[in-house]
Amino acid sequence: MAVSVLDRLKMGWGKLRRQYLIRFRKGYVEQSLSQRFGECLRCGACCKLMFDCFFCTRGLPTGCKIYSVRPMACRFFPIDERDLEDRNLVLPNVPCGFYFAPREKAAERPQLYSIFTGKEPTHAE
Repeated sequence: MAVSVLDRLKMGWGKLRRQYLIRFRKGYVEQSLSQRFGECLRCGACCKLMFDCFFCTRGLPTGCKIYSVRPMACRFFPIDERDLEDRNLVLPNVPCGFYFAPREKAAERPQLYSIFTGKEPTHAE
């Protein structure tokens, strides 16, 4: 399945968002991961977000050559539901093994400044 340029931009923004969350919003990441259930099915879709990861092995099952020392963004993926949406752009017909418990408020998700919308986060975010 071919991924459009718009989808690649969305995945790129997702990568930047995850890096920001891991470095500057550790409390949010911990809280969000406490709502994450399931396990990795080793489909390799998260290893193909925006580009194919060099360390992802091909074939079934997929695997990571550096699994024990993989980057934080890989260790914590998916951080929240938006990451699953990005993942589904790559492999829409195969469900991810992770899922999230419903949140009480949608406002709990941090919003980042978007150069596309021009929306700036409020102090509460």
